[in-house]
Amino acid sequence: MTTGGEQQPELRELAEWFKERLRAAGYASPNAFLNRVTRRPADRRVPPPHKNAVYEILGARKLHDLATYERFATALGLSPELVTEVWRRARFALDRREMAARRRAPRPGPGTWVGLPQPEPWLEDLLAGQAEAAEQFPYDLLGVHKPPLSHIHVEQDVQPLPASAAEHVPRVTGPVPTLAAALSAHDHLFVTGGPGAGKTTLGRHLVRQIAGYWLREDGAEDPWCAEAVVALRVTASDLRTGRAFHQQLSDAVGRTGTLRSDVPADRFAVRPHDVRWLVVVDGLDEVARPDDRKRILKNLAREIRPHGAFRFLITSRPLPQEELAPFHGLSSLGFYTLKGFDTAQQRSFAERWFAVQGAPDPAAEAAAFLEEVGQAGLGEVLQVPLLTTIAAAHRSRNPGAPLPRGRVSLYEHFLADLATAREGAAEVGKDFLARWERRGQGRLATWLLDHREELVAHLAKVRTTGRRAASVSLLDAAIDRLATVLPPDLAWPHGAREELGQFLAQSGILVHDRGEVSFLHLSFAEFLAARDDAAGIPAHFPGLDDWAEAIRNPSSRNRVLFTFALWARRPGHDVTPVVRHLLAGDLDHRIMALRLITSGVRLGEALEDAVLERVVDLGHDSDSFDPYRSRESQVLRELSQLRGNRRLAVTLRRIAESDGLDVSLRVDAAAAYAEVASLPEGIALVREISREGSPEGALECCRVLASLDPADTGFRGGLLREVLDSPAVRDWDRLTAAEELAALGRTEGLAEFVRSVIAGPEENGSVLKRAGEFWYELEGRAAAPHVVAAVAARARTRSWAKATLAWVLLLFGRVEEALPWVAYTLDNSISDEEIGDIVQGWLDQQGERAADGLVELLRDYQVWNSDERPGIALSLARAGFRRQAAELTRLSLDNPDPDLGSRLNLEMMTLVDALGPASAEEIQDLLDRHRATPASWASALRDLGQAGAGAVELLPLARRLLRHPGSGHSEFTSAARTLFRFAPAEACAEVLAALRNRPYGGPALRAVLLPLLAEHGEAVAVRALGQDLLADPGLVDRELVAVAEAWLTVEGHAAAAGIVERIRRAVPLTSGQCGVLADALAERGLEAAAVTLWCQVAAAPEAGTETRWRAVRNALAAGGTDSVEQALRTALRTAPSAEENLLLRRLLAWVQPPAAPIG
Repeated sequence: MTTGGEQQPELRELAEWFKERLRAAGYASPNAFLNRVTRRPADRRVPPPHKNAVYEILGARKLHDLATYERFATALGLSPELVTEVWRRARFALDRREMAARRRAPRPGPGTWVGLPQPEPWLEDLLAGQAEAAEQFPYDLLGVHKPPLSHIHVEQDVQPLPASAAEHVPRVTGPVPTLAAALSAHDHLFVTGGPGAGKTTLGRHLVRQIAGYWLREDGAEDPWCAEAVVALRVTASDLRTGRAFHQQLSDAVGRTGTLRSDVPADRFAVRPHDVRWLVVVDGLDEVARPDDRKRILKNLAREIRPHGAFRFLITSRPLPQEELAPFHGLSSLGFYTLKGFDTAQQRSFAERWFAVQGAPDPAAEAAAFLEEVGQAGLGEVLQVPLLTTIAAAHRSRNPGAPLPRGRVSLYEHFLADLATAREGAAEVGKDFLARWERRGQGRLATWLLDHREELVAHLAKVRTTGRRAASVSLLDAAIDRLATVLPPDLAWPHGAREELGQFLAQSGILVHDRGEVSFLHLSFAEFLAARDDAAGIPAHFPGLDDWAEAIRNPSSRNRVLFTFALWARRPGHDVTPVVRHLLAGDLDHRIMALRLITSGVRLGEALEDAVLERVVDLGHDSDSFDPYRSRESQVLRELSQLRGNRRLAVTLRRIAESDGLDVSLRVDAAAAYAEVASLPEGIALVREISREGSPEGALECCRVLASLDPADTGFRGGLLREVLDSPAVRDWDRLTAAEELAALGRTEGLAEFVRSVIAGPEENGSVLKRAGEFWYELEGRAAAPHVVAAVAARARTRSWAKATLAWVLLLFGRVEEALPWVAYTLDNSISDEEIGDIVQGWLDQQGERAADGLVELLRDYQVWNSDERPGIALSLARAGFRRQAAELTRLSLDNPDPDLGSRLNLEMMTLVDALGPASAEEIQDLLDRHRATPASWASALRDLGQAGAGAVELLPLARRLLRHPGSGHSEFTSAARTLFRFAPAEACAEVLAALRNRPYGGPALRAVLLPLLAEHGEAVAVRALGQDLLADPGLVDRELVAVAEAWLTVEGHAAAAGIVERIRRAVPLTSGQCGVLADALAERGLEAAAVTLWCQVAAAPEAGTETRWRAVRNALAAGGTDSVEQALRTALRTAPSAEENLLLRRLLAWVQPPAAPIG
């Protein structure tokens, strides 16, 4: 509370209020009051305030806490609630004065790169570590010069995903935006791309770029992100835990080894230097289990809040739409896809690559490389940046040797290169053997050298299968594997973990760094796992249904493709049944059949024709194509890889020449024809379509011609001018044409055109905003008088257009002209997005004056549609205008309308941003007054925690939330986590007591709590809750796994076998539960403990045939041959039917080909 000896004007109302109540109570002076209450203290349950406090209150010299005023009122015989509102006004006035004083000194606005402060030492270390890690080129065993990523990085285009990918399709300027444009359009981005499309490199480059700017590196480039941020790169698998989000970030950074000094986890909960974190989340698709991905997405969605502490760039291979459900409705999240290299980008990359390799003439070397790429039929394949890198590295290592043909051959050659890439690889092997012979371990070293390939293949399977494939330690998995497969007289020595990592890294495919090993790229692990799978699949391909079903999971498709392609190339294998099976499926399955062809698998002319005919059938009833035609485009891109296929060329030409088909489809077919048959003829087809189609179709033709024939700008310019000059064309398309003309340097008449859009009848806010932005790009603020005149010339302007035109006027600095429409937009609650744009535009122009103006405009705000004040207040707080934010929030909280109520969570978030942890008392009062839901209590707990609040502020909230009977599982566990953080000694007892007192949700909540209790070492509680769950007759799979994993956490992996036996004694496991539990153990590298469970599945008649085959295969891979054989023979003796007898015999024949008859 404030102190001071002088009278403070803000406290006069409060002082006069108490003076009047003193007189009304019959006291002639303050002294008379004090004499009476101090003589008779026993009469009072609530002690009166200290005499000094009474004189300070009546003298308006100091603001005490509310409790002091309530005691004063009670001593006067008044209800304490009467003073609350007067005290609130006094505190509000003091806050306003103090915050205004702090803001008098001019300083650059937060969130901009202008005036960026020097990072604090801890942040400087973090940035330097992140920059160093992001700059590293991952392929260090190629026998080529290892370039820094920034030396070869080529910026790729991104494009909005179709409408089906998100509820809100990004609005962007121009047809193909850069990442910088996407970052400006949205707070958060979800960027997809196929295997090797450059997703990881994109995130790394952005992190390095931003870190370099903070660190003031020589030649640091301007960041793509216009807002000042601190970038942090993590992998999605780091975000699977139930810990608080800032703790997950801290753990993730710690695991990368990029921290040069310890950084407290709380640092990641608040904004560094008042700027947001940009968290780059890489590899979401590498989290193998869909449920885990959904959990990660839900966690991220909870952190995506209006102007929260975090911005996100999430990269992934494409995921099923249902998994993205947590992101639907988030307008601040833009969905984009990363485009592959076009011809120009391939050339740019090649020139940079060969320059780093020391080529005398990099441009000539790049040209020769790309010519060979075309001759090898790899042009479309090398749209994938990773494969471009592989091919360039192959050429650098093998000058003069021809490039491989097809994707599979390219991987095979590359992996062969890796195996021998390091100079003196043979000598390294000899040194390894000699070193271990000196220790008396020569036989172990020889065995390892002989079996390294099999060990790496096993790690590839660990990396690409199972629920926790992305998070399992590969080095731990390797040690566990050795314990299973080494001969009985050999053992891996304890404490030699690092040496094993170095040995595995000599394979070339693995990298050993900071105590762990990892694959150079996920697709390499997929290829190795597929090669091993293909070798073990018999010619009749049992389990084909399961493999085909895996195609539905986007994260599995690459491995399935490799498996099919490698299996088909083995002697005696007929690929026809596999292809027919695929053709009977949906479009994804038919595309997989097509990819077999483009990967180099020979199907024979007739079968290839059958595949092409069914893939090209874009009218297939079972396929639903969205309005953006992304699926048609995908099919045609895939087809364009089949260069020289005459039958396909005829079909593509027929599509391109068919008047009546969608213009975009015809144009894409012509583009594919240019790749398959003839570039000049393809260009001619596109030009012909442009002449006969609609103006909108002309834009599609320009898009394709820019790629096929970039040098001919004359024809494209003429087409664009025709579109621009056609008044019948939509303004949106004419703006696209204008932007493309400006990009070609042809700006004549463009300003007059855009003036006509602003002055005309157009009412679409998106069009008007885009026109305003384009005009600003053309002429800057010099056009401001013309903009004002154009707006004034409009004959009619409706609500939505008024909002956008207000923003346009603000963009050009014309605040006075914009204010009437600003007021109209705010009064009529036009749209959250438009209001947000206007608020930011006004703040950009006038700063604090605008913030005060917003408060005054909204002081007498009448809510009729939705209350926009909380959102505006939050924007003010995030922009640094905290006094105004708090004042506007309190105005919103005074809203008397019971029907509309308050957007309580947003208002609390704003108070936290404006006042920090000091807002805790006010927020708890809000929660109580509004009888808030548990979700609101949890939001307050999270927001205060991120603002740096401590035990005093957070524990009361956490305990209230823990005891609330309606708190959900996530809310209950967040409260429990807070208790473990700030009151660890009492936490477990309090959590268990709250759990017992809940009216519902016992078993499911126990399963959710188990990981948290195990994490904090509460072994007794973990065992007890686990036993309770196992005793529940309704035990479900996730609860069973939760028990096993929690017990493993507190007891260690060495107890795995004993834990399995305890569970089997406690629960009569079904074959399905055995399989689930075995998979969970295997994902932790505990295959040996899972063998007994797989044996039970293999011998269970109720299990499906494919399930039993898979269980046998897993048991064999884990070294359980004897166990599974014994289980099958035991089951054979009591087989209930002839069919079961036959199946058991077949399984036994696979396990151990009999020397004598079975039975």
